[in-house]
Amino acid sequence: MTRLLVLFFLAIVISAVSARDIVPVRDWEHFRELMLADGYQPLEADARIASMLAALEDMDRDAGADRIGMAAPPFDFAAWLNSEPMQLADLRGQVVLVRWWTDTCPFCAASAPALRTLHADYSSEGLTMLGVFHPKAGRDDPLDLSRVERVVDERGFEFPIAVDWDWRNRTLKDWWLTGPDRPATSVTFLLDKQGVIRFIHPGMEYHDDSGSSGHGMCVDDMIAIRSEIDRLLAEPTT
Repeated sequence: MTRLLVLFFLAIVISAVSARDIVPVRDWEHFRELMLADGYQPLEADARIASMLAALEDMDRDAGADRIGMAAPPFDFAAWLNSEPMQLADLRGQVVLVRWWTDTCPFCAASAPALRTLHADYSSEGLTMLGVFHPKAGRDDPLDLSRVERVVDERGFEFPIAVDWDWRNRTLKDWWLTGPDRPATSVTFLLDKQGVIRFIHPGMEYHDDSGSSGHGMCVDDMIAIRSEIDRLLAEPTT
């Protein structure tokens, strides 16, 4: 399935979510329940989810190669949670993982356990985790920090969270959207201890093996991310 078709499916669901109180997606099963509540028939919902997962498997994992070796652009975030505001200069000497995510995306919900795990496993070893919230539903609304606080609490994120509310014009644009066509906005960057981009996961989902069918590529991507973190942590600080 093409990227545009995946984005079309997500836009249908997100537009429906926008019409009512925004409900953070918990996992793929909950995403399916929300689709059914919005009027999808079970077979239709299952077919669309299968198509989205197929697109994940087919995603070009070299997307973002044009950014490798570049110094990460400055932060330009609207708000921070779990931390005082930070700049990249504050993080020199640390390996930094930056992941954009949102509350209405099943790929992001499914990746939340991976972010918690990586933070738990590596924060004492020199990894700084930064989750960046960017709204899809209600993205033209004024900044709603309580919405972000709610989903941060529900997902158990204890690491720093930045809010890139105007992501189409601010940090995500500078880091990712300016350049070749991108497969998703839920991108992950790994920066070395000098603030240089060394690895990019171009979006959607990754996690440890959960036994779920259709997610083998997510497990492989998590292995690749762990491997790169280990390699960057082993490099000397200059």
